[in-house]
Amino acid sequence: MSDVNVLLNSIVVPYHDKEKLFLVLGLLLSGKISFGKAAELLGIRVDELWDLLDKLGVKYSFYDEEEVEKELEAYKKVFGSF
Repeated sequence: MSDVNVLLNSIVVPYHDKEKLFLVLGLLLSGKISFGKAAELLGIRVDELWDLLDKLGVKYSFYDEEEVEKELEAYKKVFGSF
């Protein structure tokens, strides 16, 4: 058994096809596919993908660091300091 198979078999994942899941997550996290496309490839709804990522402890954001700063500044202008 290869090292990859040993690793995959040791991880408890709430999805039936671990190899497909990790392939799709790799594509998603590297920016090769969109969040919606990832959900489609896995055959689940977008909200189910969010739940799955949460269960796996995967942090994902649509924003890069610069976009987060812009959003925070816009929030501060509207709602004040937090």
